[in-house]
Parts: sequence; C-alpha cells; structure tokens
Amino acid sequence: MESNNGATLAGSELSFRVDDFVFPIAAQIHDRTATSTPLFDLAHAVYRPVDLPYQNTAPWKTTPYDRELATWARMTSTISVGAAIGVTVGTVAGAGHRVRSGRHRGCHRGRGVAGGSVRALRAGRAVIGCLGCLGGIVALGALGAALGTVLVTAPIAIASAVQYFITINAPFPASAK
Repeated sequence: MESNNGATLAGSELSFRVDDFVFPIAAQIHDRTATSTPLFDLAHAVYRPVDLPYQNTAPWKTTPYDRELATWARMTSTISVGAAIGVTVGTVAGAGHRVRSGRHRGCHRGRGVAGGSVRALRAGRAVIGCLGCLGGIVALGALGAALGTVLVTAPIAIASAVQYFITINAPFPASAK
C-alpha cells in the first residue's frame, strides 16, 4: 500500500500456507481498489516444509535418536513454561477477583462459610471473619489455578505434542559424510 506521494505505508506477503505448501495470491489493482484471488491449485503449490525454529542448525545431524532427544526436551520445556504461566495467571486471577463493590469475592464467600459476616466483623468477631476471608481467597485461588491449567496449559501441551510427533516422524535428512 502506497501513499499519494509514493511512500510505502504497509505491505504483506501475497501467499498463504496449507500444511507444508505455500500458495500465491494474485492481486489486481484498479484505481483505489485491490482484488486478491488465491491460486489454490497444484500448479501453483510450492513445497516449503516448516518445522521447528533453528531446525537447520539443530544438534541432531547424526542420528534420529539425537533428533528425538532434542525434540522431547523442547516439548517438555514448552509444556513446563505453559504450566507455570497458566497456574500463575489462574491463581492470581482467582485469588484477586473482586466484585463490583471493590471487595474480594473470596472474602465474601469465605466469611459466609466460616460464619463471619460484615455484621460479625462489626460485632468483634474479626478473627473468624479474617480466617474466612483467607479461606475464600485460597479456595478461589485454587479454582483459578485449575482453570489456568485447563485453559492455558492444555492447549500448549496439545500443540507441543503435535509438533513433537511431526518432527520425529519426518524423514531424517541424509547425512553429509
């Protein structure tokens, strides 16, 4: 995309990917209208396999076993980072969740369970109310951690496992001896 004075404002590669094949997109420009047409047929398909970043410099040049070890290590570290992020975000979101009044939802739930209410706090039963509040925060924090695991870690684990199997089942490159 160019401005009136010819300066480039934006641009994009005119192609799209389906699995390991790249297909071009034909573009016709007339005045201020651009029409793009994907060329989705075998005549225009270009085979460009994509696997892991830096795979061309990976340390598995010698055996498929080395490739499997490196790929397994990458998968486990990716899942570990995903789990850490999911649990941390879920716990913080669950424990710190506030209701519209500005009070912690965990405090309201916990005080109700522990027998402490706003009236009980005013009547001098602050210890029961505070313990209930902490209990509610812990309970909702644990619920948030579980949700973080399901909503963040599970998709990362599935994608990592798919990438692992794609990599180890790909044909092993011929060694250049």
